[in-house]
Amino acid sequence: MSQDRHDPLIDAIHRDVVAASGVTTREDRARVLAGDSPMDLRAFLTKVRHESFKVTDDDIAALRAAGHTDDEIYELTVAAVVGIAYERREAATRAMRKSP
Repeated sequence: MSQDRHDPLIDAIHRDVVAASGVTTREDRARVLAGDSPMDLRAFLTKVRHESFKVTDDDIAALRAAGHTDDEIYELTVAAVVGIAYERREAATRAMRKSP
């Protein structure tokens, strides 16, 4: 795919989400960014990616009750959101290139 003026910014966002220091591992953030969620968070992160408007306080409470910290939840949620935004941008870009 050819470069557009936004590619450097998008690359920087991806790099920052994965490379930043945090409580989760860089590998976990990279996997979530790519759409591969840890099993114990899969249902939540799928909801974040595809039905974020349905995420509730109860969802967060359940993750906390399962032993996840707020920082873990936040970092992996950000990775999921950035990942799905990138996927949707790529799909839109492909669709625009196909239109006359």
